[in-house]
Amino acid sequence: MAGSTSERLRAAADSLDRAAADADQAAGRFSDARLESTPWGISAPAREIAARWEAALAARDVDARVLGDATSDLAGHLRMAAHNPHRPTVATALLS
Repeated sequence: MAGSTSERLRAAADSLDRAAADADQAAGRFSDARLESTPWGISAPAREIAARWEAALAARDVDARVLGDATSDLAGHLRMAAHNPHRPTVATALLS
């Protein structure tokens, strides 16, 4: 990654924003899959498997949303560090 520290911080923040958007899309897909997997008129074992699958999808939905939020927060910190290059931060120390 060539360029000044501020440019590299902004580029890293942009990458994190894209990752956060991907996490939000994944959360939406997990949520949609949960709605589409509701069993009707199937056997008890199949309902049990469907319930486990829904629980797993719900957990992945939450994980993706938490990851997206944390990624967005980190991108914001990187942008703040890019705007204040003379104030030392963990981000500037990592990219120096």
